[in-house]
Amino acid sequence: MRITQQAMTYQTLQRLQDRLTQLTNAQSSLGSGKRIHKPSDDPSAMNQAMSLRSRQAASDQAARNASDGLLWTSLADSKLQTLLDRLHRARELAIRSGTVTNAAERSAFVAELRSIRDEAISIANSRIGDRALFAGTADGDAVALQDPLDPSSPVLYLGDDGEVVRRVGPKDEIRVNVNGDRVFFATDPADMDLFAVLQGLADEIDANDHAQVQNLIGEVDKSMDRILSALAGLGAASNRIEAAERRNADEKLSLQDHLSQVESVDVAEAIMQLQLQQVAYEATLGALARSIQPSLIDFLR
Repeated sequence: MRITQQAMTYQTLQRLQDRLTQLTNAQSSLGSGKRIHKPSDDPSAMNQAMSLRSRQAASDQAARNASDGLLWTSLADSKLQTLLDRLHRARELAIRSGTVTNAAERSAFVAELRSIRDEAISIANSRIGDRALFAGTADGDAVALQDPLDPSSPVLYLGDDGEVVRRVGPKDEIRVNVNGDRVFFATDPADMDLFAVLQGLADEIDANDHAQVQNLIGEVDKSMDRILSALAGLGAASNRIEAAERRNADEKLSLQDHLSQVESVDVAEAIMQLQLQQVAYEATLGALARSIQPSLIDFLR
């Protein structure tokens, strides 16, 4: 095969281009700390990296879900704790009313109990963002007066039995809400709902009916038991979410470490490769200079 000066020059230039590309890649790897810049660099490693990043995205979403779930449970817990304190106060007023003979003091008890009832309605209609906290998955308020013009009218539940669930792990879904119909209203038809109890206490104290007030104290206790049961459920949900957050944090560190092993360069090896490519590039430049110098013109001079 006939080798011409032009062919030698072309081959040497091609080798120079290859060396320059390899040198550039070595510089890029060392500068970025990544050994994979495109799928063709290492298809298998790129596939692993994509899988790991997908798991990282899922873990990040689970962490956001857990944070939102904790917001639901902590806010509901705070509201119910406040309501429980107000019921303790209502119970105290009911007990003290049996020893009160002053009409003015009795009227003050009645006014405070009605205020507690109004506060209970407000708590039942608490919201988280644009959603009702105790209405399940229904839109709008959780409770409302049967007759908006009559503050003493019965209170109705407007929500549903929907569950607000947050996925905090690959196979871990946690309910983060409690429905108002199970907290504020009795499941047993023989029992009274919380709002009716408070209204009844106010009416019976106003009527000075001590016997009926004593009966209603038992209904107050039942309402408090329902709230305590809901608080226990919220506490259990919060504990599960916090445990899931810890698992997600550990998994995130593990994934990051694995991804670093797949993508990141060994600095010492990268420096060595850069030096090798630098030497190879300079050697190719020298070979190119020597191959271009001799030509037919040089011999004809």
